[in-house]
Amino acid sequence: MTKRRMKVLGAVALVAVLGLLGGVSWLASNQLLFPSWKGATKDLAVCGAELAAHWGAGCGNLRITHELEFSEVKVRSLNGYDLPGWLIGAAANGTGPAQGAIMLIHGGGSDRREVTRHVRYFLRRHLDVLTLDLGCHGEAPCPVPGLSYGHRESRDVLSAYLHLAGQYRRVLAMGSSVGASSILIALPAMPGLDAVIAENPMASFQRLIEETPASRSAPGWLTRLLVGLTMLRGRFDGLLSAENALSLARTTPIFFIHSKRDGLVPYRQTQGLADLYGGPKTVWLPDKGDHGAIWDVDHADYEQRLTAFLDGVR
Repeated sequence: MTKRRMKVLGAVALVAVLGLLGGVSWLASNQLLFPSWKGATKDLAVCGAELAAHWGAGCGNLRITHELEFSEVKVRSLNGYDLPGWLIGAAANGTGPAQGAIMLIHGGGSDRREVTRHVRYFLRRHLDVLTLDLGCHGEAPCPVPGLSYGHRESRDVLSAYLHLAGQYRRVLAMGSSVGASSILIALPAMPGLDAVIAENPMASFQRLIEETPASRSAPGWLTRLLVGLTMLRGRFDGLLSAENALSLARTTPIFFIHSKRDGLVPYRQTQGLADLYGGPKTVWLPDKGDHGAIWDVDHADYEQRLTAFLDGVR
């Protein structure tokens, strides 16, 4: 075989390898930008068996179950679109009058139905409840396609806070996963927030990818390629993160929750966030429940701990 032929074959092989790596990275970034938690789709009427197993009857869709009185609302986002949501009133559901309000923020690849399971608890605490779809989730618009892991979502959260703060004396927030991280990112701009419940937040997008179990067997350069490609396609820079924001907030009581059995986000990220935070805090790291599923394992224990925390911040 001539040297020229060897060089040509080598170049072809290199192109093929690079193309394969590029294709794999593109597919992986698709999964990160457009996740679907347990089969959730943008059509809230679609309720698969796996999703119903986690979210309950009707997959938490109040339009289908009619289990609670609610109003359809639109919250104008700083991102330039309206966030569709449900406002579930304490008085309308026999537990009022309301003494405040709480916004419940779903995780990535999910929608407002995810948090319906918590609504009754907060109604009993005389709080009106706002659930909504973050941008590119559920019925919300998606002008910049893709999840941004708190970059754009934190502005949606801030918008929901401003919406409620104009109507209620007390406003609280609870979020899961990306929802929790988005609340923590927005926290410095929400000094009037009465309390935060942050379940399984991630410290940053970069650390989520670098520390997830799936990345342990991948070379570092490939992980960095995936992080960079995802941020490029999703049009976010990764600078906004919970770990960068928490040093700028001091006054809001935070209940940090993370299962040690979480198979997606290592619980040590939440422990690190709690260590960073200089304000009042409570940390619960149970040895039960996967990512976003601690409540599923033991409703009573979960809500007893919520009660102890919330009673302490009155």
